[in-house]
This record gives sequence, structure tokens and C-alpha cells, in this order.
Amino acid sequence: MPLLHLANELLYCISENLELERDINAFAQANRCLYRLLNAYLYRYNIRKSGSSALLWAA
Repeated sequence: MPLLHLANELLYCISENLELERDINAFAQANRCLYRLLNAYLYRYNIRKSGSSALLWAA
């Protein structure tokens, strides 16, 4: 079964089980659909776990 045929909830579960921010980022960058689905999750993860360090890169 292709990865993108999985329900969005399962893709979120996969990303929630990735422990490193860079792994979530790599998963999100696998294709456009995953990027659109997981980009907001990645920013929320960064706020919770890394003290909003992504804001420094955005500024």
C-alpha cells in the first residue's frame, strides 16, 4: 500500500513516534502532500520541545 493512501490520522501517528525534530522534518519533506499535512505539526512540535527556536530562523 502506498504511503499516501494511509489516512491522515495514521500519518500523524507516524510523525508523533519520530523522536527527533529533524526526522519529522525529513518525513514532512518526502513530498508535497506530507509537507502540507505535517508542516504545522512540525512548528507546534518545535514550540513544545525546542522553545520556539524556529522563530529565530524565521526572523
